[in-house]
Amino acid sequence: MQGEELKFKLEQAQNIAIFGHQSIDGDAIGSMFWLWLQLDKLWKNISYFTPDAPSETFSFLPIQSLQTEFDYWNYDLIVFVDFSTYNMIRKFSELHKDYFDWHQKVVIDHHIFSVALPNSVEFRDDSSISAAQLVFELTQQWRPGLIDWQIATFMLTWIMTDSGNFRFDEWEESIRVSRNNLELLEKWAKKKQIIDNVFRSKSYEDLEFMQIILWRMQKVDDIIYSRYSQSELEKFWLHPDSADYALYLIWDIKDQQLVILGKEKEDHIKFSLRGKWKYNCRDIAKHFGWWWHANAAWCSTDKSWNLEKDVLNFVNGVIALIK
Repeated sequence: MQGEELKFKLEQAQNIAIFGHQSIDGDAIGSMFWLWLQLDKLWKNISYFTPDAPSETFSFLPIQSLQTEFDYWNYDLIVFVDFSTYNMIRKFSELHKDYFDWHQKVVIDHHIFSVALPNSVEFRDDSSISAAQLVFELTQQWRPGLIDWQIATFMLTWIMTDSGNFRFDEWEESIRVSRNNLELLEKWAKKKQIIDNVFRSKSYEDLEFMQIILWRMQKVDDIIYSRYSQSELEKFWLHPDSADYALYLIWDIKDQQLVILGKEKEDHIKFSLRGKWKYNCRDIAKHFGWWWHANAAWCSTDKSWNLEKDVLNFVNGVIALIK
């Protein structure tokens, strides 16, 4: 029933703006492209926006058409994918809250959030490992003839990235992800192209930066943590997504149960958490003010003059919480 309601909302509109969140990731991009490619074939006028340019990691796809400036035109429908709050598109909404309040909105999200936006219809499933998976499940039966190998490749890319190349899914979620993976492969999604471009193709600068993060690794019991500064990221001209590759490397270390990566931002420290069966990342992140998933989450704390001290204080807080 949810899929039919979403279909009705999208097909009734002619001029649609699709939004991804700030610090956009593969999941948000994939959800946007999936909707765009299907709706474009129905002769809809589709524009899509994100506050920040995406990582060059995804340059093998047509990400160049994503717009980072919003025109505030009178769209029939606004679609938010992979987020549920104006705060995640602050660049566009901070001075224009009334614009977004007034417009009809569809929200497709897999994160827990309790406050509904005005004039919005939500399609939410916090048990889904990615928004892209949710979008796929809601829409795959609409018009199967519209799904070609390119659309299938887009969708599989985002399911693979949000699952950490199938690292983060477990139990029932693994069955769900595998079922969707099979359906997309049957539609000729290019799995090898995704692996080669997203997970295997790294620049020399990427690996130089990884050296910094790996050299700073510290281990406390079964917790491993590291850090990097904004200036270090800028020195190598890298997108934050490139730095997150360190999470995959550290995740593969034997006998670790929780990985914490501290990232210095302009006015705060962002922490990415990746956990295995022993620790629930959602519960940890919730304690510090935000939460996403059991195996992958993020949160933030205030920033001081000493990044190393900030990260150590956070790690000690996590240890006190889980012991």
